Amino acid sequence: MGILKNYLQNSPKSIDELNQFLIDTVNFNWPNSEQKEKDLKVRRLSSFFVEQIEKLILESYLESSTSIKNILMAQALGKGGNIYLLNHYYEKAYSKAIEEEDYYYQMIGLKGKIRMSYTSQNEKDLAKALDLNEELLRVLRHANNDKVAEYYFNISNIYLEKNSLVTDQKDELEAQIKKYIDRFDYPVNIASLYVSLAKLNFNNDSLTTYFQKAKEILYSVEQRNKDFHALDRKIRFLELRLLFFAGTENKRLLQVSDEIMQHFQGFSIINNNTLFYKILFTIFDDQLDLAEQLLEENSIFFGGEGKITSSFLRALIHEKKEEYKEAIQLLQTLIYTTNYFLAVFSRLLYIKLQIDRGKESMIKPLVDSTQRLLIQNSGNPLGKEAHQYVLKELKSRASSSNATRKLQQPTLTVFHKYLLNLED
Repeated sequence: MGILKNYLQNSPKSIDELNQFLIDTVNFNWPNSEQKEKDLKVRRLSSFFVEQIEKLILESYLESSTSIKNILMAQALGKGGNIYLLNHYYEKAYSKAIEEEDYYYQMIGLKGKIRMSYTSQNEKDLAKALDLNEELLRVLRHANNDKVAEYYFNISNIYLEKNSLVTDQKDELEAQIKKYIDRFDYPVNIASLYVSLAKLNFNNDSLTTYFQKAKEILYSVEQRNKDFHALDRKIRFLELRLLFFAGTENKRLLQVSDEIMQHFQGFSIINNNTLFYKILFTIFDDQLDLAEQLLEENSIFFGGEGKITSSFLRALIHEKKEEYKEAIQLLQTLIYTTNYFLAVFSRLLYIKLQIDRGKESMIKPLVDSTQRLLIQNSGNPLGKEAHQYVLKELKSRASSSNATRKLQQPTLTVFHKYLLNLED
């Protein structure tokens, strides 16, 4: 424990620092041990640290989730526990699960209370068990409806990201969703189903209609609980993202992103994807200083994998300022990222940048590899036609060819319009 305390006081920043700390600590405390024994001590120290931290995480979690704590107490007492004590814990678990809006633990609490009622064989207790069983049915229905809504929300997400996996089921899925809309009575579930319909119709006029219906139903809810706020966040970001790919003008996109940022100002959860789009639209509004300020102020939300999104935004700012060297340094890494959308965006921006510099001869390998990337990801529907059109247009500009001028222009996002120097 003393070693763990010393480690934490050193404010560690990475796994590499942890490994080196463990090695140095073992060498200092057991200098005469053989290397095999030292390696074993390093592993034991590491396992001990993990166990202590896991215990602390679980203790903290149980303090914040009282329903689970009471269920675990009841289960720990098991068959040998006092009936009244078991019923006490199941009752507390059930009441706390209601407060925490957790239907899964409500079910466990109710089932425990029903089992306790069976043990007495008293008519009054059995009548109570009957009432509890009716309550259990209500909770089961609600939980089932939640799962059904979640199923369609998930499958419509897959349709957005890789519609080739779901295209054959689209009509059937829409019909199923509409049936559930007629059956359900919980507004949040109904609103979620309308969001799923919107996603399945991202490329036609029904997108706006279904989103409007979802918001109309959701915002009519008076008791705004955890389910409400979770769906509210999803709707706002999804609408922003789909409006972007639907070719909405930058002024409107900036307005929507501002509304989202303002709405969630008092919440602890900030979606870094929303921040990305907000800063992107700020850049296209030529507010470069403000965009840089937003990046600096919100750097904490662009850590880990989010770093590539901030790198792309910085590269775009450099490109707009004609600071080509700085932009190229960032883009040369980003074009190989496994994030499909950022990889395509970075490649197209890099190609535009080199054409603007008069370095057309440098882009042919990247044009060819980007074409292959688009073919490999042809099942990704969002922006697909725009990516292909812009790539062909840039390629023709680089070779001074007018071959693509005859192609019909698809829906272009503000980003694609910028690449082609078109008015928004």
